[in-house]
Amino acid sequence: MKFLVWLSRDCVSLKEVTDSIMRGGNELAVLLVQDGVYLADRGCPHSGELRELGAKVYASRTHVEERGISDRLVTDVELVGYPEIVDLIMEKYDRVVSM
Repeated sequence: MKFLVWLSRDCVSLKEVTDSIMRGGNELAVLLVQDGVYLADRGCPHSGELRELGAKVYASRTHVEERGISDRLVTDVELVGYPEIVDLIMEKYDRVVSM
């Protein structure tokens, strides 16, 4: 099963949730929106988790640019617009876990 973890809150750890999903042999991706984009910022103490996950990471282009962190991202993040976000949620992934 393909899971998309949607993070909209400030820089928080995803480790417990992502470990649980991956332990079941599921595919995992992370979508960062609103203040959740700070998880990919090098100033976040939990940002290393994204590199360790080895999962695809998406972030809202608008929210990254609004917060001025485009040049501070710690991992390979695919910046996406609203149409792509809708496609990820509605078409590409089977389950969405909102945090």
